[in-house]
Amino acid sequence: MTDARLIDRFSPVLLAALPREEPQAPVHAEVLHQYCLSDGLLELLDWTRQGVGADPLACMWLASLRWYRLIAGQFPSGAPEPPARDADAALLKAIRSRQLRVGEGTGAVSLAGLAEGEMAYPSAPAQPESADAAALLRVVPLGLVPYIDQQMRRSWVSQAVSLTQGAPALIEAAEQLVMLVHRSASGELEEPSSELEEILTRVEAPEEIAQVLRVQLQACVSGEPHPRGPAVEAVTALGQEWARVTRPA
Repeated sequence: MTDARLIDRFSPVLLAALPREEPQAPVHAEVLHQYCLSDGLLELLDWTRQGVGADPLACMWLASLRWYRLIAGQFPSGAPEPPARDADAALLKAIRSRQLRVGEGTGAVSLAGLAEGEMAYPSAPAQPESADAAALLRVVPLGLVPYIDQQMRRSWVSQAVSLTQGAPALIEAAEQLVMLVHRSASGELEEPSSELEEILTRVEAPEEIAQVLRVQLQACVSGEPHPRGPAVEAVTALGQEWARVTRPA
């Protein structure tokens, strides 16, 4: 029952990150990083469903490289060039058609962390002193992955953050956030706001980041995203594919 609820919450939570009052308002680049990471997790789960082994860190890194291309217009020098997937192709189309606007200058810290073109590890993170709270947006979907235990979930969080940043306080906050997302989406917690505010305060999250996370936590509980705007189609398609891959045969 818990896994089924997590699967049901995936689309509402991701859609909740899109602007509500002004559908074509700029979105933070890390919202798109969240979507690309979700697609990387989807690729990993799909390989697993087919009985093919895949490295979670590698899948998340390739997803982050696709995000880098979305924002910067090209892959980092020296990095592999993973082929486009439906999700990032749809997001790129929305950006090029100006249906989706990315906030100017957002995502700069994560872009810098990926710019070397080499995959970072928790034992050797990119930008080990960096603690940009915007990275918290990226890890939200890790709380919605079904069929994994909590130790694996925490490990994936550390890997996802370490690709661009390595401050221990940020990684700890990201792990706590993901566990809060998981508990809220699975029905274990009906009022996550106080715990969320503690996390946001600890990492001094800007209001722009905090507001997106508040709305997404609400969607974890309610399952109601209230989506609007032209970018909804691309995110909805990602959610439909997530449901197809994760639901039992």
